[in-house]
Amino acid sequence: MTQEKCERAVKALQKEGFNASYVQGAPDDHGVWIDSVWNVQLKRACEFRVHNEEIEYWQSHAPTT
Repeated sequence: MTQEKCERAVKALQKEGFNASYVQGAPDDHGVWIDSVWNVQLKRACEFRVHNEEIEYWQSHAPTT
């Protein structure tokens, strides 16, 4: 996954109202995290890393501005 794809995915997710952010775990480890997702069973907010397939999808829906 590239930094550019992750940054485009973050823009698209944020446009849809998600609290998304770009992360880099290592020089070649780029990813996207979604924060503040409410878990009804646990009664608390959680965060998770988005799968590469989902990053591919969302980055193709990024705004072009």
